[in-house]
Parts: sequence; structure tokens; C-alpha cells
Amino acid sequence: MKRLDPGVADILKSNQGKPEKKRHRESGQAAVEMALMLPLLLLLIFGMLEMGWLATTRQTMDAITRVATRAGVVATSTTASTTAVNNAVTSKKPSYMTKTITVTVTFSKPSSFKDGDITVTTAYDLPPLTPLTAFLVPSGVYHIVSTYTMKVG
Repeated sequence: MKRLDPGVADILKSNQGKPEKKRHRESGQAAVEMALMLPLLLLLIFGMLEMGWLATTRQTMDAITRVATRAGVVATSTTASTTAVNNAVTSKKPSYMTKTITVTVTFSKPSSFKDGDITVTTAYDLPPLTPLTAFLVPSGVYHIVSTYTMKVG
């Protein structure tokens, strides 16, 4: 059996009690690292949730506007078209959208309804999903506007 060099043996003997001291010095390291990283991690996670919420609502608003414009195209007059657009927006609005959707209907040729275009603009103020990301929106709500134009005739 090979014997250790006396210098190496002294080093090994002197370190036998020290790992516990070293562990004791580093006992709060994980807690400090977590305290530093947790706010950033939460902001990242909640930011992703917020952007998904915003994108989903934006797509929903685009779909509502398209369906409402189509309902306005098949009507017979500007008055009937405006009523059809408002009814379509009301019927297609999902339950999580608790605020009112603002609807604006414009006609390129109001006097000659079937010869022009209809443009429907919808607007909705979406409140933030999480309070951690509310600072991203200075006004406190995401203002979502969707516009769709179709030829009537």
C-alpha cells in the first residue's frame, strides 16, 4: 500500500473539521439568492400571463369586429346596418369583458348605401390581469381598438 506524502497527510488532517465551518458560513446563501431572483422571476411569469391575456382579448375584439361588419353588410339600409352591427357586438361579447364595447359605424357613401363601404371600429378598455404588471400601462387599462372595412355592394 502506498503511503501519502507527509505534507498531503497534514493538509487532509487539518481540513477534517473545516467543512462544517464552511457550510455554516454559506447557510443563508440560497435564501439571499432566492430573495434577489424571485421578484424578477415573478415579473417575468406574470408579464407572460398578461401578454397572453392581452393577445387573446385582441384576437377576440378582431373577431367581434369582423362578425359585426359582416352583419352590417347584409343589412338593407344604414339604419338597419347600424342596428345589426350593435346587436352583433352585443351578442358576441364574451362574459369576461365586463365593460362596454364602444362601437362606431361609418359609411363611405351614406346616401347610396349599396355602392360604398362600411367601416366598423370597436374599442374596449381591458384592465390588467395582475397587479404586478399594472405599471406597464400608464393609464391603468389597455385600450384595444379594432377596425374592419367591407364593401357593401
